[in-house]
This record gives sequence, C-alpha cells and structure tokens, in this order.
Amino acid sequence: MGFLSFFTSREDQNPPQAGSSLSSMVVDLGTFQVGSTWLGALPSVSDPFHTVLTKDEVFQPKGEGVEIGSEDGLFDYGFFTLAFFSGTFALNGQTLRIHEATSEDEIQQIFGEPYWIDRSDGEIILFYEYRAGTVELQFEFPDGKKLGFVTLSRNGVLADRRQRESYGVDKPWPPP
Repeated sequence: MGFLSFFTSREDQNPPQAGSSLSSMVVDLGTFQVGSTWLGALPSVSDPFHTVLTKDEVFQPKGEGVEIGSEDGLFDYGFFTLAFFSGTFALNGQTLRIHEATSEDEIQQIFGEPYWIDRSDGEIILFYEYRAGTVELQFEFPDGKKLGFVTLSRNGVLADRRQRESYGVDKPWPPP
C-alpha cells in the first residue's frame, strides 16, 4: 500500500456534514483541488469536509472512500479509494473517466511519464511531481493491474529524502 494508506485506518471516522453529498465531489487533478478547496488553502465553507476540518485534522466518512487531511488548518492531502469513491475526477475542469479498471498505460496517456514508478511487492505506484516537488499525485495499483487508490498531496512521499532513498529514486530533486 502507498505511504498515506498506512495512516487511514481510523476507527473514529467522521460522518459527512448534514445535507452534503460526496457523490457530487469533484477532485481536479490538474488544478489540485477537491470541491472548491485548493491544495494548501483553508477548506472552503461550501465543501462537505469544511466543518470537520475546523475541529479535526482528518475527514474520513466511513465507507465513502475519501480521506481529506489538513495541516495547520490547510488542505494537505486527499486519499481516494476507487472501490468506494462515488465522486468524479477531473483534469483542469474536464471530467476524467478513471476507475478501478483504468490501467497504468491509460494513466500515462493522460498524465504523461511519471517522475518515478515503484514496482515492488506486486504493486505499482506512479508518482507525479509538480511545482518543484511541492505537489504530488500518486496512482496506486495494489495488485499491479487495477487502479486502487489516488492520492493528491502537498509535499508528498518523495519530498522526503529518506523516502526517495527507500524507493530507490535516482533522479535529481526537486524535479523541474
């Protein structure tokens, strides 16, 4: 499993705010935002995770396939489990049709060559680095075939020198 997924098994998962619908949640992987909230910004009052993140660092409604985390009150990461996520992915405002059957090749056709690919323990993780490594997208194929998880984060896994070493990264950092 990816780095963030080790931290996602919380028993005290949050329910969505009253009246919210996570099926209408849009995750834009080109503008780095979830709903109306950009990565690194204060959660927008119009987003279903706003109220929870004013009191807690993690919004994780049970069974929804969504985990939104904050640090110092700012939107820090989104972790999406495709088997349960009912929202929509987009790229710069255009709907993306990615789902569990999406292949590694299809992701690379959409996003281009990743900064790094990890192929270990039978899984594949594609790492895309943006804004000189301060924004990271991960596409994780836990069985090496089916897309299982999508992660959008500030200062992601590979921003840490020790993590780059553990993944065997031999490219210069930060990426151009």
